[in-house]
Amino acid sequence: MFYVLFTTILIVVVVTAAAAARFFDPAVGKILSRTLGQDLADAWRKYVFFAIVVSGISGGVRQWSLQQYLPPAPGKGTTQLQLSGERWLLELFQAFISTLQSIAWVVLLFFLCAMLAYAIMRAVEYRREESGPRQHGDE
Repeated sequence: MFYVLFTTILIVVVVTAAAAARFFDPAVGKILSRTLGQDLADAWRKYVFFAIVVSGISGGVRQWSLQQYLPPAPGKGTTQLQLSGERWLLELFQAFISTLQSIAWVVLLFFLCAMLAYAIMRAVEYRREESGPRQHGDE
């Protein structure tokens, strides 16, 4: 029964992570093409997609939580929890929510970095525009 639970959780987590990565892919692509240019944006978009999926999977499959359903090691005093319908539902829901939480942190970090890069680009463009008329006025 443990193997079925683990496989089911893994499927839920992979599907959730891939769906979230596909959801954010157009926005990530636009931000990266504006910030880095189209040549670099395609490669970085694939990397960000991969990072979202990997972080979602690593955050959604909580192996320490699943260990409680394994038989205890010889000499250990812990007991094995039984997999009931209620526990299945809670484990699947927790895997889903943990996946989304992990993805939310990665996406938040990406958008904060993108916003910082955008602000720096705007400041550089503003300085270029500001210094441009002075150079032409001096001539």
